[in-house]
Amino acid sequence: LALPTCTAEPWSLHRANMAATTKQRLSDMLDADLSKADVQDMMEDDPTASKPSTFSDWLQVASIEDMKASLKSLLDVGNGQALEQMKIVLEEDRAHQDWVENQEKAWKESKDKDEPMLPASKKEDVEPLMDAQNVQSQVKYIPLRLTAEERGLLGILEGALYVSEYTDQVDVYHTGSKAKRMALQIQQVCAILAGLVVANNFDVARRPLMERSFADNHYFFRMVFEIGRRYKILNPDKLRGSYGKLIHMLQDSVKGEVERQLDFNCVGSVKTVWSVAKGNPKALAMLQDPLLTIATKEIYTDGKSRAEVALESKDKAEALVELKRKYAEKPPDGAAAPKAAGDLGEALRGGPKRPELEGLLTEERIETIVASISDYFAFLRFNREPVDRMIGFLRHYFNPKDPGKWGLDIYNGRGGSCLSHSHKTQYTFVLQSLLLWREIMGNMFYLWQMTEEDLLDENSTYRLCDTGQGLNRVQHAPRVSRAMHQILHKVQSEVGNWVGLSVVHLGDRDVPNALVFIDKYTQVPRILGPLVRTLDKLPEVYASSPAIKDYIDSEFRGVEVVRMAIMQDFFRHGFDGSGDDGGSCVDGRLTSCWNWCSQIEKKAYFPCFLLTGFTGFDGGFSTGLGS
Repeated sequence: LALPTCTAEPWSLHRANMAATTKQRLSDMLDADLSKADVQDMMEDDPTASKPSTFSDWLQVASIEDMKASLKSLLDVGNGQALEQMKIVLEEDRAHQDWVENQEKAWKESKDKDEPMLPASKKEDVEPLMDAQNVQSQVKYIPLRLTAEERGLLGILEGALYVSEYTDQVDVYHTGSKAKRMALQIQQVCAILAGLVVANNFDVARRPLMERSFADNHYFFRMVFEIGRRYKILNPDKLRGSYGKLIHMLQDSVKGEVERQLDFNCVGSVKTVWSVAKGNPKALAMLQDPLLTIATKEIYTDGKSRAEVALESKDKAEALVELKRKYAEKPPDGAAAPKAAGDLGEALRGGPKRPELEGLLTEERIETIVASISDYFAFLRFNREPVDRMIGFLRHYFNPKDPGKWGLDIYNGRGGSCLSHSHKTQYTFVLQSLLLWREIMGNMFYLWQMTEEDLLDENSTYRLCDTGQGLNRVQHAPRVSRAMHQILHKVQSEVGNWVGLSVVHLGDRDVPNALVFIDKYTQVPRILGPLVRTLDKLPEVYASSPAIKDYIDSEFRGVEVVRMAIMQDFFRHGFDGSGDDGGSCVDGRLTSCWNWCSQIEKKAYFPCFLLTGFTGFDGGFSTGLGS
């Protein structure tokens, strides 16, 4: 081999040229105009990516003449791959439609009877469901609370997703290679992330992010994307605009062609309590310790004195101290303690220097486990308590056998109702719906993990279809479907006969994919929470002012009358099949509730909502850290 000559450029000059090249590459990537036909020239030519791999990809790039010629040829060829894909899609849609029609037929035939109820589903192929209050069964799905370092990276990720136009550029019909467009958009997000991180911590991030490729920093990008996913699961009311971009981007990144162009995998497993504890015997023993229940329990202040609340807080703190004393481990002599999760320098180095210390149960990790389980119970309280309260209102104020003055009977075509139910049938229909929502809220972390597994499954493809609500990604969700049938079977076994359809729409035009499904059920506390607060505050508001008391007495004949009117109207027209094609299916019940919410301003009792501080059902769209 020839030795380098003295005319070689100095290392400092070489490094400067390298930095300039990298900077120019990032700048070109951010300035790429996808509307131009020469966008493909900005990336390395990949012969495998230039050809569409599926029939749906071909439809988006083919000209009208090519489509006509290909469709004519399909009529003559009986075993073509495109024709087989069309047959599979049509068979799946036809089978799903037949099943829905059979359910509707059975429901219509039962209307001639006194009680229009369908029998509960059989116990075939249904696994037992976990108990929401049993921590040992839920730790596999409880996400870890973010550390301070991870929250700093979360803010940077939010900024990158806020300015990204990923779905606007990808989920459209266009010419050219869709895989290249996806890869370029993902690289743009990575470039924005890199720029924000360098600006935030120049000394630590400059060299790794400016002088190395995205593939070399795959550990860092994968960790940042996982932080965003974990935060969303813990806080469903946050990242309402950014999470869709993130999960759609990751959904595309697992495609073979896109991953080959990126040269790294963007998706990592979400960190849970189980992922920290499963490899450590002491951690597993701690999860079984009764002290953990004391250290993680919620402290309710209602009906308690300050001394009682202080005593419970003291018990919690002492339980945590005892758990640390019994189970905390120290690093070996001479070894430094593991750094906190989300450390930027460690992430840019590709992981911890000593991976063998990652399984160490330090005091900080015990605190994180306890805090994460406490967050889970707080999550349960916020999401499931409004459902429990509405079930309590229904059972306390309404009698299924005697309608009295506040009957719940509804008739098709009257008051916007699309169903006809007697008082007893409607009472059962509402109770079953609320019990189903209660069970879903108790297993939300489990359902969310199944949702992401379905969305990010590299063997599951989606179709971009116009579902009547714009272009949506239609994708089957077998894991979520299996989990929902477990939940549905549990509720059916508790209530006996089932009123209405037991159809769970998934992967069709009603619920295109698992993301739409999980987003639908995160609305339950947003609907029931303001309603419960209004019912609770009305007596207090009524007694607060003589003017308000006179107004409610003159308009509604008392505060209890207006409370009963609100509950009666919600239990009737919040579950009347309106808002869609008159469905009594599992998803149609929630659609009816949203339809009721959209008409709240037209209700006679709406001023009473405003008197209690009601502002709306939809919450806010603020980002996680800025709200």
